[in-house]
Amino acid sequence: MPLSAENSPLLGIQFVDNRHKPKEAKQRRPKQDHEFHVQTSEHRRNFIWALFLSTVCLVAVYVLKNAPTLPQRSGTSASKRADTNYPFSSFRLSKQDGINAMEKSANPLARDVMASIEENAKPNHSHPKVSPYTKVQTLSFQIYTGGAPAYLTDELTGSTKHNHECKGLNSYGLPEDSNTLQCYLGLEDTALDVQRRLGIMRDAVDRAYDVSDQDESTLKIFLAPEFFFRGKDGAFAFANEEQVVSTGECSDICHILKGLEDIAAHKRFENWLFLFGTVIGSETLPTEDAYDFQFYNFAPLYRGFDPATSKRIGKNFIVPKRYVSNIDFLTPLRHLTNKSIAMELLDEQDPSVAGTLMNPHSVGHKRYDNEMWAKYKDELSSLGYTMIEYGWFYMDGIAFSVEICLDHLVHRALMTYMADVVTGSKTLVPSSANDSVEWVGIPRNQAQISLVSSAGMDVTVSSLALANGGHIFLQDGMEGDVSPHSTYGEDECQPNEFEFLGGSQSVKRTAVVSATDVTFEYEMNMNFTDYNLYPAEGSRHWRDVLKGVFSRETYPPKLTVYETVNITSLEH
Repeated sequence: MPLSAENSPLLGIQFVDNRHKPKEAKQRRPKQDHEFHVQTSEHRRNFIWALFLSTVCLVAVYVLKNAPTLPQRSGTSASKRADTNYPFSSFRLSKQDGINAMEKSANPLARDVMASIEENAKPNHSHPKVSPYTKVQTLSFQIYTGGAPAYLTDELTGSTKHNHECKGLNSYGLPEDSNTLQCYLGLEDTALDVQRRLGIMRDAVDRAYDVSDQDESTLKIFLAPEFFFRGKDGAFAFANEEQVVSTGECSDICHILKGLEDIAAHKRFENWLFLFGTVIGSETLPTEDAYDFQFYNFAPLYRGFDPATSKRIGKNFIVPKRYVSNIDFLTPLRHLTNKSIAMELLDEQDPSVAGTLMNPHSVGHKRYDNEMWAKYKDELSSLGYTMIEYGWFYMDGIAFSVEICLDHLVHRALMTYMADVVTGSKTLVPSSANDSVEWVGIPRNQAQISLVSSAGMDVTVSSLALANGGHIFLQDGMEGDVSPHSTYGEDECQPNEFEFLGGSQSVKRTAVVSATDVTFEYEMNMNFTDYNLYPAEGSRHWRDVLKGVFSRETYPPKLTVYETVNITSLEH
C-alpha cells in the first residue's frame, strides 16, 4: 500500500491507498513505471523517516519539558555535564541545536517536525520564571507570645508573688520543658480579644511600612511570631463553623482572617508579603470527655495588593503546622501529677482553674489534626484561600519554603523536597502570580527564600533547604530580648555546626564545591535596626496596649528591620 505524506495533525502524515486506482496503473508505460517505483521508494523513505522522527520527537519533548536545570560548577559547560538526576543522563539535548540541524536537512518533513517541537516545548504555564523583585527586606515583629508567668520573683527580696495578669483566669498550666507555672492570657469577651490583637498587628504593620525600603524592586516581608492569635483558654474555638456560615455570622477565627485580609488589601502593600504568625484553633469532639478536642495551628499568609487594580485570587494562603511541640500547650493542672508548685498560689477547688484545654503532646498526640484542612480544602479555595500543604510555594516567580516552629526542626521542607525527588518529582505546589494560582513542581534548586514563624526555635543548619545564596528568615515569640548572634562548635552534641540565636534571625547559605571539598558556608545578617513599636511614655504606653492579651512581664514589642539583600536567582 503506497503512502504519501500530506498535511495532517499527526506529524504531517496521511495514509493514501492507491489500490483504488487500478486503471491508472494498467495504463502506465515503462517510463511511468520507473517513475512510479521512484515515487514509491521516496514515500517509503518518508514513512520510515517519519517513524524515526516520531520517536525522536517524543524523547525531545520529554527532555525539554521535564529535565530539571541543575546548578553548574564554575567554568563547566552544560553540554559537557551529565544530569545524574535524570534518566537520560548520558546526554543533554539542546533544542536549538536540534532545530538548526534539521533546518539544514533536505527533508521538508524534518523541518516541519522540529518546528512543531519548538512550539510544543514552550512552558505550559503563564507565571514568570524571572521575578520582578531583585531584592528582599525582612521586617520582623518581635512580641512575646508565650504563657505569662503565674508568679513573679522580687529581684531585691527574692520573695514570690502572684502575677496579677493571671488572676481571675481559668487557664493555668505547666510547660512540659519547665517547672514554671504559667497562664494563657486573653479577654473573656473573645470578640474583643480578637479586635485587640488585630489592632496590635495593624500597629506593627503600619510602623513597618513607615521604615521600609520604598523601592518597587524590593519585596518586603513582614514576619510575626507563632501563637499571636490563641485566646484565653489556649485556642480560639471553631465553634461549629458550618453553622456559623449557614447563619451568615462570623466566628472569632473568621474575624481574624477577615481582619488580616483587610490589612493586606491596600495599594501601599503591593510589594509586600505577610506571614502573620499563627492562629490556634480547637474543635470540640463528640465524646463524653468534656476536654476532648482537635487542635489546629496554622499561619495566615497574604500577598499585599491594590484592590482597585488587582483581584484577591492568589493572595490568601493557609499554612498548617504539622508537628506538635512539647511547648505548644500548657499541661492543665488537672493533668499534673505533682501539683505542689501551684498550691501555694491557687485553690485547687476553684472552678476557675479547670477550663484550660488539654495539652495534646502530653497524651501522645504528636501531630496536629489536619483532617479538617483536607476536608475543607475545596471550601477554602472557594473562599479565596489556597492551602500550602507541603511547605513549598512560589510567589511572583520566587521559590519559597515556609515552616512553623517544630516543623523546621524536624526538616519538614527538606524532607518533602527529598521525598519528592526519589518519588519522581510529582508533588505539586501552588504558584501565585498575575491574579491566578497554578500548581507546579517543587523547585529542584530548593528555596530562594525560607520563612519560619516560631516560639522557642532557632535556625537549624541541618533543616535548611536553600538554593545557593538563598536566605532564611525566622521570627520567634520567646527570645525577643536576645540579640541576634551565632556560635560555632560550642554545642557538645553538634561540635561542628553553627548555632544561630536571637528572637529575629536572618541567615544566608552558600555552597562551596572544589576539587578537594564540598561544604556550605553560612552568614548571619547583622545589618538591622530595632524600632520600638510603642513609645515609652504617653497615652499609648506598650504596657497599656498589651494589657489582657499579651504578657507585660517580659519585654516590649519592637520591629527588627533588616537592610535589603539580593534574592538569589535560579537557573531555568
